[in-house]
Amino acid sequence: MSGLDIRIIFGYIQDMDVMVKFTQGKIKPEMFWLNGREYLIKNIALIFERNDGGRKYLCFAVDTGGMMAELVMDKQDLNWRITKCQPSCTWT
Repeated sequence: MSGLDIRIIFGYIQDMDVMVKFTQGKIKPEMFWLNGREYLIKNIALIFERNDGGRKYLCFAVDTGGMMAELVMDKQDLNWRITKCQPSCTWT
């Protein structure tokens, strides 16, 4: 085994759960549920940190193949929320 591989579902804000993978000290969201619908994350375009009012957030710009979204994890209480979303475009 090359490293620890743990998948956990946690976080609940406005019907939002996120399944993440922890590997070699890094967190990677893999899937989320919003309003009773399941979204598989196909690509993470950007990962960044944000500070707001003394709280720290870890942010992920993700693509589900049908939607681009920004998932935000509060590093203090580990709750997740979606802050931005829009339909993704497929260019042929």
